[in-house]
Amino acid sequence: MSNLDLFPLSAEKRAQGYGTFPYVIVRIQGAVYMQFPIHFYLDSIPDKPGLRVRVDSLMDEKQNFNDLFNVVRQFHKQINPIENKAFKMCLVLSPNVCHFFEDNTFNFSDEIPEGGSLIDANYKILAMNSVHYIIN
Repeated sequence: MSNLDLFPLSAEKRAQGYGTFPYVIVRIQGAVYMQFPIHFYLDSIPDKPGLRVRVDSLMDEKQNFNDLFNVVRQFHKQINPIENKAFKMCLVLSPNVCHFFEDNTFNFSDEIPEGGSLIDANYKILAMNSVHYIIN
């Protein structure tokens, strides 16, 4: 890891799921990233910002990943109605595992986005020049 600061996040934002794996990062422009927390649920839809993934069991990891990738694909279509002007997007699973979504395909990388200005969907700053996740 570089010499970036720890993820300085308020307790309120942590409770909403920011900085917790998995999450989606959308590159808005050079060095400006928007984070979308991901919430898995069984029955009732969580009232939290971000993406929601309905699953049949929290224990069926393989199926949950299929559902997660499908939700991220749909989200990409939603935020990129014009394909030739697509935002770059990344599904981040851990400090060393992510999947960039390009050309309608997920491409594995062991280098996740970090640094720059990190904002939420309301364009509120979450962090600057830090990793995008909580380090315990």
